[in-house]
Amino acid sequence: MDIIHEKMKPGAFSPGIYDCYTNAEYHAHEAVSKSGLDLIHKSPAHYKGAKHVETPAMKLGTAVHALVLEPAKFAATYCLIDGDRRTKAVKDEVKAAESAGKVVCTREELDQYAAMAEQVTRSKIGAALLKDSIREHSVFAEIDGVHVKCRPDGFNERLGMLFDLKTTKDASPQGFAQSVGRYRYYVQDAFYRHVLSAVTGADADDYSFVFIAVESTPPYAVAFYQLDEMATLQGWVEARDDMRRYKDAQTSGKWCGYSPKIESLSLPRWAVITE
Repeated sequence: MDIIHEKMKPGAFSPGIYDCYTNAEYHAHEAVSKSGLDLIHKSPAHYKGAKHVETPAMKLGTAVHALVLEPAKFAATYCLIDGDRRTKAVKDEVKAAESAGKVVCTREELDQYAAMAEQVTRSKIGAALLKDSIREHSVFAEIDGVHVKCRPDGFNERLGMLFDLKTTKDASPQGFAQSVGRYRYYVQDAFYRHVLSAVTGADADDYSFVFIAVESTPPYAVAFYQLDEMATLQGWVEARDDMRRYKDAQTSGKWCGYSPKIESLSLPRWAVITE
């Protein structure tokens, strides 16, 4: 698989697989990502007006991702500062570390990250996926006239498998299925495979997508999932519809929100009395 080691020149767009973009640079690129499609799915206005805000859950996910996928980067970035953070000495120490680009952690946080990462890396399937995989590479392509991008957690070319690590409260089949629906992971599966296939020339169905779900509380249980054909078909239908909405908004310059009309609204199914 060809890997590109130089970034695109300003104003240019070159499809390919790149190993030279940081996560921040990848997110800053104007091509549309799966998270961008999620915003477009809500409305073009939500996409245009989005601002990134890191939640505690996102902070946890970022740390565990780094420890599992880029342990050297984790060691260089995350640091432990013990002590009472209300005291001036500890406050000054934290401020100095953050100014140096470090992510300051408590001992409890580091123990949690390590326990979660260990569940993934010591599992038979996790170890097989990670072995000889390329990780955190940025993929840029053009689909249906739209510049798109994805950044798989990993791709194991030997196995033909993309994989993505998800931190979650509930990694059981029932619990994670709820997350798949809520966060549109089924769109991610289809979108990532099609973006990669647009670059490599292979059929999207030649690739498999595996979700690694690890719980954020003891015993930090881990599970591995592949979505069925109906889920991935729906994911690709929604992804293409989102890309069409994006292209229409981009062409017209109209980044509309919700309907300007008074719409009829029904009760959600759970609120309907059935007896």
